[in-house]
Amino acid sequence: MRALLKFGLPLALITLLCAKGLASELFGTVTDPSGVPLPYATLYILNTTNGTTTNVEGRYTLELDPGNYEVVYQYVGYKKQQIPIKVDHRRIMLNVVLEPEVLQLQEIVINADGPDPAYAVIKAAMEKRKYHLEEVRAYRCKVYIKGMQTLDERPSQILGVNVPLDTGIVYLSESVSELSVARPDKVKEIMISSKVSGGQSAFSYNQGSQMLISFYDNLLTFPGLSERGFVSPIANNALLFYNYQLEGTMMESGLLINKIRVIPKRSSDPAFEGFIYIIEDSWRIHSVDFTLTKEHQIEFIDRVNIHQVYAPVNDNIWMLLSQRFAYYLNVLGFRGNGNFVGIHSDYQIEPNYDLVKNKPKDQIQLFPSGYFDNEILKIEAEANKRDLSYWEKIRPIPLTKIETVDYQRKDSLEQLMKSKPYRDSLDKALNKFNFENLFVGGYIYQQSFKERYFRFQPIHEILQYNTVEGAVINLKAQYIQEKEGIWKYQWIPTVRYGFSSEDWYYRLKYAYQFNPIKRTRAFVEAGNYVSQYNQYVPITPLINTLETMLNRQNYMKLYQKRFAKLYYSSELVNGVTLKSSLEYAQRESLENTADYSLFYRDDRDFTANQPFNEELPDASFDTHNALIFTTSFTIKFGQKYITRPDMKFNLESAYPSLFIHYKKGISALGSEVDFDEVVMRIYQEMNYGLFGSGNYTVWAGTFLNTDRMTFVDYKHHTGNRSILANFDNDNFQLLRYYQFSTNGSWLGLHVDHHFNGFVMNKLPFIRKSKAQVVASLNYLKTDAADHYFEYGIGLEHLFKVIRVDYFGAIEDGGNYGQGFRLGLGF
Repeated sequence: MRALLKFGLPLALITLLCAKGLASELFGTVTDPSGVPLPYATLYILNTTNGTTTNVEGRYTLELDPGNYEVVYQYVGYKKQQIPIKVDHRRIMLNVVLEPEVLQLQEIVINADGPDPAYAVIKAAMEKRKYHLEEVRAYRCKVYIKGMQTLDERPSQILGVNVPLDTGIVYLSESVSELSVARPDKVKEIMISSKVSGGQSAFSYNQGSQMLISFYDNLLTFPGLSERGFVSPIANNALLFYNYQLEGTMMESGLLINKIRVIPKRSSDPAFEGFIYIIEDSWRIHSVDFTLTKEHQIEFIDRVNIHQVYAPVNDNIWMLLSQRFAYYLNVLGFRGNGNFVGIHSDYQIEPNYDLVKNKPKDQIQLFPSGYFDNEILKIEAEANKRDLSYWEKIRPIPLTKIETVDYQRKDSLEQLMKSKPYRDSLDKALNKFNFENLFVGGYIYQQSFKERYFRFQPIHEILQYNTVEGAVINLKAQYIQEKEGIWKYQWIPTVRYGFSSEDWYYRLKYAYQFNPIKRTRAFVEAGNYVSQYNQYVPITPLINTLETMLNRQNYMKLYQKRFAKLYYSSELVNGVTLKSSLEYAQRESLENTADYSLFYRDDRDFTANQPFNEELPDASFDTHNALIFTTSFTIKFGQKYITRPDMKFNLESAYPSLFIHYKKGISALGSEVDFDEVVMRIYQEMNYGLFGSGNYTVWAGTFLNTDRMTFVDYKHHTGNRSILANFDNDNFQLLRYYQFSTNGSWLGLHVDHHFNGFVMNKLPFIRKSKAQVVASLNYLKTDAADHYFEYGIGLEHLFKVIRVDYFGAIEDGGNYGQGFRLGLGF
């Protein structure tokens, strides 16, 4: 035993260390004949997807076990090279020179009166598109992503808020994930490594599942880049959007590759321009090199380049090996560019055996039943703990000199940047008051080292006017205490004074977040304050001030309440959120005390502060106490989500969301109300591809018990009489604010359709504005409202953020009104 410890254990350790060190590094540069580096050239081991790309300097590195290999080097526009190498324990330097491709056209007969030969290739690829899309039922692979964003110019402020960014590299991050995919729409990604320049404790925002772009799909969508999709050059309907031109053919490893230029028929079509390489006979995609520009109606950026390279996994199946997205940014004073590169390797494949004629006896099932759920990305807690040696070993793309310097500089400065003196100096600069703070966003004072933030309102929230209080000063502040960038608790005091009513009002709110992952929060609030009859605030104080002063219309109706309120909310399980509250209040009606306006003083009178209602001629009420309990469940079916060690991000679902609400007026502890209200609401967003997108909301409700209640407790529908509009889903645009409030039953419908360029792109002079057509339909049925309809048509994205609609309304078959509405429409 002692001899074993003396000789055997060291020998075993030496053996393990030697085995660990057997892997060798293949490295070098890829250039053209004149020595110019070829950035993002692809190289891989023949008959595998073990490969990488060069960096922007043309340098590459690839780790290989000892053995004999055929290394394939390729770059768009250049001849592919296949070089045999023998790998032992030594590092191997291999500099490769790629020759420009020589396209062959002499064997192609082109008829001047006939179609370009490219069309025959494209039609053959179209016929095989669905087969290639479905030939792999499921797969697992490793994905390395490097993302970098640089800024050449940036504004000092946006909407009065200081921009705490410098020029140069503002985002540099690498990640390694295990990506699992099963047709038609199952995705699961586990990020096992994450590195962020200047943020050693941060987690990367790279996401391999967001780079799942397949040109075998008919329509490709890029959320955040465009609201509509883009047609693939080999889609079923591609001939309606593209012209094609055969640039030539070339031979690679015994395969004939067709290089085809794809040209949008119209510059504004949702189509790509560039080149697609298609393999003869199998009609597979070999690689693509495409561009989208502002002409194609992309938003916020000037141009996007998309480059993909496929490689054979076996004799019959090719998979994505590498892809790159490069974009150029020029918006709101920001100018710069970004680059995201993805390397896919170590594929495990489950073929679609339904497409195989001679099915093998031993069929692969890659994933067990129940493996996929709604968690599409999970970042492991140890992902950001990897050391420098790990990244040097795992990184398939060498860092450029600029990237290396950025990592070294920001990582060395990170502790300094977290120190109190540095944070205080940064706060001093950011805390400077600017004139714009008065009008947009308000003023924020921060003590970032202690993670304390103080927010104060802009002037339009401080100075108000209404007929109940007259001129108003409304002072509201917000104190936020964060922990590791996530708010922990908040104090929100508000003090208000009306110069005409000579009344002071006040309230104080304290909110605490127990669990940011489940969004478990509670708050307590108390005070003596004014409130609108409709708690969902159908008209904002700013719009009411403008309407009252300029148009002599006092739409806002207020009452006073002295109250204490408890509130709690939490996600119970993924997609199911509970919200509950309990409030005890003394409610008191208020009267107008002010009669001033700038215009129409001789033409019209202000209305009384009691709302007009069809079902209740006198909406006034005596002072009374009310104890009210509410609870609601929001169920988002099929909700996808991303899990980070410190947070959970819920994503939108393709399925409907269900909202169930119950409200109870409790006759106890001196409370003088007794009623029961139930509401159900269904909401869903829809995508119609090239025809646009839309959403619908259906809601219905009733009072089960109305023994004791006032007009405050009625169901109020969110109307609007101002030209300034809020285009949220449940809002009517012509309905009088309280006309059809009810204590009976109701049914409502709201439908929006955003054409997303489908209409306006056909108009050459208007499409440059990027304005888009939107259509709306609203419906309401109550005991008093006998089939109330609103219909609207308008333009959104005017000057990027403005929306203008024309609405008409019909009630009980007769004309109810019409008018224009102006609001925000991003």
